[in-house]
Amino acid sequence: MCVMERHERIARAIQLSGKKKGEIATECGVKPSAVTQWVDGSVKSMKPENLFALAKATGFSAHWLATEDGPERQEEDDAAGNPPSSDDYALIPQYTAKGSSGNGYLNDHVEIKGGLAFKRDWLCRMGLKPDNLRVAYNHGDSNWPTLTDGEVVLLDVAAVEPANGKMFALLDPDGEMIFKRLIRDIKGGWLIRSDNDNKTLYPDMPISDEGIRGVDIVGRIVWRGGAM
Repeated sequence: MCVMERHERIARAIQLSGKKKGEIATECGVKPSAVTQWVDGSVKSMKPENLFALAKATGFSAHWLATEDGPERQEEDDAAGNPPSSDDYALIPQYTAKGSSGNGYLNDHVEIKGGLAFKRDWLCRMGLKPDNLRVAYNHGDSNWPTLTDGEVVLLDVAAVEPANGKMFALLDPDGEMIFKRLIRDIKGGWLIRSDNDNKTLYPDMPISDEGIRGVDIVGRIVWRGGAM
């Protein structure tokens, strides 16, 4: 079976819903041009609230639209009309704080408010424990195209040991949460790196082995609408 891209799943959901793009746009509270971009794949990410609104408008599963995992239809996913069970879904707490893909996003304090639901069997296959997970949002474009502004990410707060090539949520010296990739430097020490290729704007930040031990690692980014 061929793997469908997200925009292909969205196109399928809209087509089988029998609704026009204008109707979908109205029900989702967006402009028709936004729906066109979802369908043609010209945008790399969707806000979670738009994804859930699209799922409601089409009758398709939000989880399937995001990951192609599980049943397509919401009614199939809901066991013939029953609401999702906590046995099947884990509600992952959501940070109010944003993480910066830039020079740092100032968060006066971090609270947990609300959350997003993830299927437990999917988390299990990913090797993730619900109690160790938190939802956060990206701010800025220093990690573009890996992360886009406003994109949702999933943090494993138990993964706080530096790992080569992995992206982490870090607290900078001012207590600002930033999303950066850690790269082991062949000369020794580490590089705190942005994925954006513009190194004039987003240069690598070298740090010693001793220095990295003093960095407050919030957790490792393990999902961004797709596995990382």
